[in-house]
Amino acid sequence: MISIHMIHLTQIFTQMMCTLALSTSLFQTPPTASPTPATPAAHTATETPVQAPADAQVKPPAAVKSRSKSENKWTLDYRPGPMRLYHDAVTDSEFLYCTYTISNRSGKDRRIAPRWELLDESGHLVLSGQEVPSEITRALMKMLNDPQLVETSAVLGEIGQGEENAKVGIVVFAIEPDVREFSMFVAGLSSERSTLKNVKTGELSNARKTFRVDYRVPGERKGFSGELPLVTPDATSTNPSWVQR
Repeated sequence: MISIHMIHLTQIFTQMMCTLALSTSLFQTPPTASPTPATPAAHTATETPVQAPADAQVKPPAAVKSRSKSENKWTLDYRPGPMRLYHDAVTDSEFLYCTYTISNRSGKDRRIAPRWELLDESGHLVLSGQEVPSEITRALMKMLNDPQLVETSAVLGEIGQGEENAKVGIVVFAIEPDVREFSMFVAGLSSERSTLKNVKTGELSNARKTFRVDYRVPGERKGFSGELPLVTPDATSTNPSWVQR
């Protein structure tokens, strides 16, 4: 009987202890977890993108237009007057002379230095004014009596645009007694250049755009007076003409 009683007491004591432990746990404050220290974020430099307005249009860079070779070329207008033969009784010498007009329609003022040459049928080349006394030129200008007429030296330099700035001059050549056919070349009226190849030697040479006029004395030159006629061109050429020389 005692053993049974003792077992019964032990069970009661065990139940009491369990009840006490449960009630104690209900009234205890749960432990607070220690906060985990925050890891500092790495400092990173960032840029805020600048956004263009919605209606803004992105324009491509303007193209730089290079000047073509053709845009850099220019040629002045040259109008030759009649070529005439002049006999000086004092020196018994003969001279060729003609007037001319140069006008600038190139779009810009230009600086010019024209050069006149005369090539006869024998291949003899003379420059304007070469072996021409200044008295001959003055006598011809007085005879022509044109207030606009100036000597060749006055034509050199700047020429303005338009017909109102045209230059009117006179050119004079000394000529041999037996010359009957010749060509006049006027260089310095254009910026155009080219390269020519000699068909015999193969050598290259620089050439300029040059104005050319061909003349021929009809019949006997002795006693001839008046205007010298132009050489009649064939079907493949013109006279006057522009040539590369």
